[in-house]
Amino acid sequence: MLSILSLIFWLGAAHALFAAETEAWKSEWAKTVEAAKKEGQLAAYGGAEISHPDIIAAFNKDFPEIKVVTVTGRAADITARILAERRADKYLADVIASGPNAPRTLYVAKVLDPIAAALILPEVTDQSKWYGGKHWYADPENRHILIFEGSVATTGLSVNTKLMSPNEIASYWDMVQPKWKGKILAMDPRGAALPTPVLMLFYDPDVGPEFLRTLFGKMDIALFRDRSQGTNWLGTGKFPVCFYCRDIDLAQKQGLPIAEVPPAQMKEGSTIGGGSSSVLALLNRAPHPNAARVFINWYLSRQGQMVWQKVMNTKEVEPSDSMRIDIPKDEVLPEARRAEGRKYRVVGFLEPKPLQQLLNEVLK
Repeated sequence: MLSILSLIFWLGAAHALFAAETEAWKSEWAKTVEAAKKEGQLAAYGGAEISHPDIIAAFNKDFPEIKVVTVTGRAADITARILAERRADKYLADVIASGPNAPRTLYVAKVLDPIAAALILPEVTDQSKWYGGKHWYADPENRHILIFEGSVATTGLSVNTKLMSPNEIASYWDMVQPKWKGKILAMDPRGAALPTPVLMLFYDPDVGPEFLRTLFGKMDIALFRDRSQGTNWLGTGKFPVCFYCRDIDLAQKQGLPIAEVPPAQMKEGSTIGGGSSSVLALLNRAPHPNAARVFINWYLSRQGQMVWQKVMNTKEVEPSDSMRIDIPKDEVLPEARRAEGRKYRVVGFLEPKPLQQLLNEVLK
């Protein structure tokens, strides 16, 4: 009898605890939404992943009282703008969504608040709804820069199809064979911020430092800094293969004979995150902190990620797969879609100093 009474007691206590937790988040959410309506505005910085009219319209359908002002452009320009605003003692930005490099620059500058603390809705905080059963972050503290996109990482390799076939490359190690010496084009990895794809190769256990040492130190690579120029050189046949040429889709639409080497045919890879995935971050001293929290929770909700995923794949035609695993993937373009049952290595924060040292040695 005692055990039955104990069971009843603990069941009652568990129910009371669950009810209290439910009331707690509902109360916090209601207060946040009410305060956001009073603020009446949100400043969202970033590319199409946050500024596309369809995304803003979907948010305003649920929260018409919050006007969204967007600031768009190249990630580097947006970062420079935010930092310049702050040097002028102007705190205008609330949230930013982009690739990871811009928010990492802001993180280093100490202008981000922990986004983890802004998550309220259970469907957002429930990490079982996300790939790998957890939230993934792109900062060393794992709480400031949330990775919401889980697209399969590109290889970073593209070829001139008049000079060779993408099928000729089945491994990154193929590119350090003697026949490619003097024939490879690559973006110069030395810059204000190391390109994340190069960092990913450095830390890939199947590729690693020795590959990069050989590639940049012994293969007589031609380097470029203007990535549109690099794509033009590839398309006009000046070089047969390129590491990190950009705007391949645009080049193809213009009729240039360029194709990317698909990740599925590579021996190495099977990664998500890193430079291939968009992230979301919350600015500190945000002028509209409650509106920012409402937007963050809506954006990361099942509905918000369905809107984002549809916009990116069907309107922007940019292959994009959400980290949420509880939403349909039918509209995700094949090159970005995670294969069911296949395990992927998730790339979050990567320490750049060892790679910087290697590049300083081989690219004097």
